[in-house]
Amino acid sequence: MKYFAYLAISIMTIALISLFYLKKPDGKTWLSVSSMSDKSHHIKEKIVTLTGNTFDNAVHNVKQASEKIVSSTASNSKIFKWQDDTGQWHFSDTPNPHAKSIEVKLNPKDITVIAAEDASILNNTPKVSSMSAASETISILDPDSVQKLFEDAGSVQDKLEKRNKEINSLSGL
Repeated sequence: MKYFAYLAISIMTIALISLFYLKKPDGKTWLSVSSMSDKSHHIKEKIVTLTGNTFDNAVHNVKQASEKIVSSTASNSKIFKWQDDTGQWHFSDTPNPHAKSIEVKLNPKDITVIAAEDASILNNTPKVSSMSAASETISILDPDSVQKLFEDAGSVQDKLEKRNKEINSLSGL
């Protein structure tokens, strides 16, 4: 099987290399470094123009969306801000009944719209494993730990022998 793969790869390599030497009826070779370079340069130019257009369209769409958000926010609603006991500022469309709220006048030119990030992972607390490092330590004097160690070693050995048999049976094809 291994020699067949080597043979197939060798034949494909020879076929590819021969395309650089065999000539078409018009006298040009089937493949040349210059033609490959020209085609790859042409493909690169297409990719650059496509990505450039996509980026320009994305920037244009973001500007339109931010203008819509700013215009709807600035014209239709009021924004209030207040500071809590810890000094944290809060912004809302309703004034805080328990604290002094200040109405904020928005200038659409001063507003920057950015994409929101998913911060839900910040609220998760890390899970603490119930097993401690001391419980995984094997004591030489503990016969149960030694017995478990031999059982695990035997299990690993059985799995390795089974895997070797499978590999040998596949390589015999």
